[in-house]
Amino acid sequence: IERYEAPNDEYKNGRLIIVCDNKLLHIGELPYINLRDGKRGFPFIKQVALEQTNCFFGISVIDRCIPIQRAYNAVKNRKHEFLNRLAMGVLTIEDGSVDIENIEDEGLSPGKILVYRQGSTPPSFMQAGSVPSDLSNEEDRLLQEFQLISGVSDLMRNSKVLNASNMSGVAIQLLIEQDDSRLASSSDQIRFAVLEMAKQAIRLYKQYATLPRLTKITNNGGEIEIVYFKASDISSDDVVFETESEISETLAQKRTMVMDLLNAGLLSDENGKLSNRMRAKALELLGFGLWETAQDTSSLHVRRADKENLDIIENRKIEVDEFDDHAIHIIEHINYLFSGALDNNKTKAKENLKEHIRVHKQMQALLSEMNDTKNDILNKGE
Repeated sequence: IERYEAPNDEYKNGRLIIVCDNKLLHIGELPYINLRDGKRGFPFIKQVALEQTNCFFGISVIDRCIPIQRAYNAVKNRKHEFLNRLAMGVLTIEDGSVDIENIEDEGLSPGKILVYRQGSTPPSFMQAGSVPSDLSNEEDRLLQEFQLISGVSDLMRNSKVLNASNMSGVAIQLLIEQDDSRLASSSDQIRFAVLEMAKQAIRLYKQYATLPRLTKITNNGGEIEIVYFKASDISSDDVVFETESEISETLAQKRTMVMDLLNAGLLSDENGKLSNRMRAKALELLGFGLWETAQDTSSLHVRRADKENLDIIENRKIEVDEFDDHAIHIIEHINYLFSGALDNNKTKAKENLKEHIRVHKQMQALLSEMNDTKNDILNKGE
């Protein structure tokens, strides 16, 4: 049995008590620094379907549908009572005209010979009328309320749109967005739980990764790199999602949006052309990052610059190669410098990176001057 006790006035870091077979195995403070600002807390992550005030476990859609289900069952029972009365009928019999006990035991089966007293009124069925329209209206209203609360419309339940021949594509898309918006609250709870899990994992590495650890980093293009890190390399425990919710935006919608941006020329440079870097990024957004990696050398320069950034953190001397694309290297190194990764006790690494950027700029300026001189010579020769 494990008993976790939250931090309080008596126990600043909380308590963890472990008992097995009536024997005390452990008693002490909470072991994990897994909350913000270096605080200790429960190593659990709560995920609910829908949040409710003053309710730890939250509620689900089923809880909200139970009262409607009870009302719907009551309406159905009343409706069936009317239908049974219409099918079986209510028999009226004059007192003393027939044998009541025989009628109760055998009923009025087809072909039965009914003997009644001479001069009396023969038995007959009462007019039960028809099922009240109010019951049908209430039944339809409850079904609509089911759809509103549960978020299951005709489109999601039947995988088709009723009267689709009379609806435009925009109207069908609006129906799909409405169904997705009903699931947004529950999907956000899943995302929050995944986000909190990632943050706690980073904080645990910050606490226990005293020796270098080996990890794999995979980018959008499918490339895998092996990196060593330790606790002092983790400068932040903040985690963000790079993409929006998958519920509200599908892969087909993302690809359509990228194509619209390309057709509109919003991703082109000031000359109206698509740079190699932006072409590689567009292919990554479309899901074809590996193609650009195999065909364009700019992505190789980006990878080399990223590797140099990691080497500079380890205070390794990085030489500028004459074959480097200096423009790409300068951009990648400056972005890394402004990212904040070198803010915490990385003064030497930061100075090394600045000096590395200066060398790139000097070589870039030298190459530009050489090209200008070459063009002048060619122009004079002509």
